[in-house]
Amino acid sequence: MGRGTFEHNYQALNLPELRAAEPDARPVLLQLGEGDQAARVQVDVFCGDNLAVGGWLLDQAARFRLIYIDPPFASGKTYAARVNGAKGAQSEVIHAYTDDAQFDEYLRWLEARLTLARDLLTSDGTLYVHLDWHAVHYAKVLLDRLFGRERFLNEIIWCYHGPSPITSAFKRKHDTILVYTKGRDYYFDADAVRVPYDEATVRTFQSSPKAGFGKVPDLARGKVPEDWWYFPVVARLHGERVGYETQKPEALLQRIVLASSAPGDRVLDFCCGSGTTGVVSARAGRNPTLCDANPVAIEKSLLRLRRLTPLPKLRVWRYATMIPE
Repeated sequence: MGRGTFEHNYQALNLPELRAAEPDARPVLLQLGEGDQAARVQVDVFCGDNLAVGGWLLDQAARFRLIYIDPPFASGKTYAARVNGAKGAQSEVIHAYTDDAQFDEYLRWLEARLTLARDLLTSDGTLYVHLDWHAVHYAKVLLDRLFGRERFLNEIIWCYHGPSPITSAFKRKHDTILVYTKGRDYYFDADAVRVPYDEATVRTFQSSPKAGFGKVPDLARGKVPEDWWYFPVVARLHGERVGYETQKPEALLQRIVLASSAPGDRVLDFCCGSGTTGVVSARAGRNPTLCDANPVAIEKSLLRLRRLTPLPKLRVWRYATMIPE
């Protein structure tokens, strides 16, 4: 099935309100008439630098039980987005962002945001930091220093398939998500993320009472997932993709949201990209706050949030944004 079949998903709102010739001194609430004002779920979307937005949230005494950050990976690449698509018509490819900061500068940028994320967590909150092989080992050292090694909870490996031109090494087909808790008493709902046991495991325990050395699991209840997860990349999920190159699959974020937050909790995504965290969180009854400096990312997020049923209460803010025309 050709790419053109899904071009109608690749839209953008082209909202001039998201752009500013000069940086805003404080968050500006944009009157876009978005969302159901009587809805039980509220989504706050910030177009601006996440360090400035996070500092303002901290000053407002905002705290979040779950923070997910999917920052640039220090990949050295330039990423694109597809916009202005229509059914049967070719979309337009535009620049999204460039991930080419000098590495020491990148680490300083990342450390400032990880520090802020730590301070924005509730006492029982959890931080998920999504990276890959480029910088994850350096980030682990930073996080150990910021949180303490004892607050390290998991190293989650997200595995996926896909083509690769690499012939001189094993193909790099996983991301790493580092998980840290603010304190010893953190929130984690194991029952919300249980999955069925493998059919071979079920057959083994059904075949003999001695299987498992006397430890018989509750096969009907299912198990808590291991720390390696297989979910297809968005390129293979035609119904989800909205034309943002680094978009993450909803199933990946759903597991994180369900495990580490409860209905009614506040969830923060510092680098929201195409808005997957916001969509999944709102659908699950959480109150997400999204931030991205790229107006195209904000527009993609708004498009997806508009499609939710029921429609959440939606507030859009601009802060410390300077986008050259």
